[in-house]
Amino acid sequence: MATLFGAILFLVLCAGIMIPLERLFPRDGVRQSPSDAFACAALFVVNVLLMHAIGGSLLASAMIAPTWGPSSAPALLIAALVLGDLAGYLVHRAMHRVPWLWRLHRVHHDPVLLSWMEAWRVHPVDFLLHGLAVGLPGALMGASLSDVVALVLVRRAWTAFLHADVHIPCGPLVWIIATPEFHSRHHSHDPRHHGRNFSGTFPLWDRLFGTYADSRAPDARASADLGSQESEALIIGIQGAAGTRSPSAPRRGTIHTA
Repeated sequence: MATLFGAILFLVLCAGIMIPLERLFPRDGVRQSPSDAFACAALFVVNVLLMHAIGGSLLASAMIAPTWGPSSAPALLIAALVLGDLAGYLVHRAMHRVPWLWRLHRVHHDPVLLSWMEAWRVHPVDFLLHGLAVGLPGALMGASLSDVVALVLVRRAWTAFLHADVHIPCGPLVWIIATPEFHSRHHSHDPRHHGRNFSGTFPLWDRLFGTYADSRAPDARASADLGSQESEALIIGIQGAAGTRSPSAPRRGTIHTA
């Protein structure tokens, strides 16, 4: 019950920040339908419960000294954040390269135009694998379980910001940290941007491994919302179970973005 409450509280806090940002600094003026927003929120809650039940146990078993004790040393937390981001980069890149992983990850690439709630349109296995990748370095380095959870939550919150429909000039910060403009290139249907900008926090990894696309370059955006059959089935299932989808709602096509 505490995990369920925490997931809902996390969504509410994110909404309190992201909704005003999207209204004040819109990039495309995206307005997500209530049924899609509900489906993304429900999927996030389900994924958090799954991560708590399975991912939490796996991370705890990997810890050198699993404990909910005092906060780890700042240097350790910074190292865990950086290495967790590298692990997340590698897993994310594999999601686009390995066919069976792509079939899971393509759910997340359904929408063409992004909003912050689309950060949670993630297949449960995708959510679990990425969460484990981000948290595992900290666990192996001896961070406490509470600190590992905090690192994963910070990454999740930043993920919401990366998907937000906002245009906020960040100046030289674009060289240091991932921004919504940076991540929008990853979701672009412009062929020049396929397989680019996998980093979740630090663009350094894309620069080192040759997958960087300049977020300041023009983006040829698609004009239609073409989604995968996997995403369609997952979202329709959630909407149907909650009675939030109209029987006459149109289906979307299939597009490959790897």
